[in-house]
Amino acid sequence: MADIGVSEGGARARTRRAILDAAMTVLGADPGASVAEIATAAEVGRSTVHRYFPERTDLVRALALHVHALSNEAIARADPACGPPLEALRRVIDSQLDLGPIVLFVFNDPSVQSDPQLWAHLDTGDEAIVEVLTRLSTRSASMPPGWARRVFWALLEAGYEAAKVDRTPRHQIVDAIMTSLTEGTITAPDV
Repeated sequence: MADIGVSEGGARARTRRAILDAAMTVLGADPGASVAEIATAAEVGRSTVHRYFPERTDLVRALALHVHALSNEAIARADPACGPPLEALRRVIDSQLDLGPIVLFVFNDPSVQSDPQLWAHLDTGDEAIVEVLTRLSTRSASMPPGWARRVFWALLEAGYEAAKVDRTPRHQIVDAIMTSLTEGTITAPDV
């Protein structure tokens, strides 16, 4: 699935990118923000945003593809296939934290969830993460298939929230996610 307008060059591509970057910041902070607020943050007029994205759903769809591409680029930079698995996992976690709460917005937006083609596309790209998790996994027979992947993304969601709401330092979030993945978070009492 190609991102509409990616092949455009020059000023048009820069304007489009400015709108998407502003939308990442504004909607990540306030999911109910208006197109006018996004336009202000992008330093363009509201009519310019509507020229690129006629409906809010068009903007959200393009934003979802943009965030997905940024996530894939971050995964590639983290190079999860290189080095010991625990170090690779730490690099991937750190790289994904850069995206912040916009990931929550994108994956929880009803217009994204109701678009099967878009949703199928967004459900790809993390194969290298799954590979690292598989190399580290001592999966219990009681865990369903894909559990480590779901836990990884859920912990990142918790990390985004801890950074936004509690202002938890990044290194502490990375450590907490690593500990949760490798050691768990609850110790059962001795019976």
